[in-house]
Amino acid sequence: MKRFVLATMVGALLLGVAGTAAADRGDRPEPVVVTDIQIAVRGQAPVTAYLVRPAKKRQKLAGALYLHWFGPPNPTQNRTEFLAEAITLAGRGTVAILPDLTFPWAGDPVGDRTDRAKVTKQLAAVEAAYQALLDQEGVDKRRTAVIGHDYGAMYGSLLGKRAQALVFMAGDATWANWFDKYWLGLPADQAVAYRKVFAGLDPVDNIARSNDVYLQWAGRDVYITPEVRAAFGAAKPKATVSLYPTADHFFDQQAKEDRISWVSSELGLQARETSSR
Repeated sequence: MKRFVLATMVGALLLGVAGTAAADRGDRPEPVVVTDIQIAVRGQAPVTAYLVRPAKKRQKLAGALYLHWFGPPNPTQNRTEFLAEAITLAGRGTVAILPDLTFPWAGDPVGDRTDRAKVTKQLAAVEAAYQALLDQEGVDKRRTAVIGHDYGAMYGSLLGKRAQALVFMAGDATWANWFDKYWLGLPADQAVAYRKVFAGLDPVDNIARSNDVYLQWAGRDVYITPEVRAAFGAAKPKATVSLYPTADHFFDQQAKEDRISWVSSELGLQARETSSR
């Protein structure tokens, strides 16, 4: 494993994430180490990921798995999207893993059953990353969260019953809808058949089996309709829900602060400067 950040650089980044209010009152997060790792996946290439954890060895750490969005050509559509957020949580006593995802980032859907196989293959890699999180020294397997955005949220929903907490940010209800709408343009009869390809894998069906869920929606999201939001609300009526009226699909600072606050509460971390709604 290769450490790619010096302690002084991590400290500077932490100050930027935590804000000056914490520094002014002497409430500084503990030092954090960010490591570049490879996670083995049976029958697949290893997954490249960041491992973020407190620099000081300790027990009873929480765990967080962050799954990024799909948004080419945005430079954050990879494991870097949540890095600053993971560093904030690590400063409060959390180990985080942030893997790079590959489907549909590295290959387009084609409109048949092979797309289900690709989703299943990516899910296996995500599950390997989650297991790697559980295997980290000091991680309490009863205090874990999965945080996902866009397609990352959709994959995260398939892990929701394993983790204590799930943050689902602006993902679609079904795999077929986005694949069809933005890649395939299938005729109506083929579109109906294509939806059946993903039976049992659709996020809206799996969210009901998840444990504690936080749904984050953006009011100016051009990809997520009110109908999709309503479907998730019906599937998980006891979920915590936030709608950010002026935010787009990438969300805003308030959503980030609320997300950190909710995860901190769920994992029993000390809340600092974040707010909730």
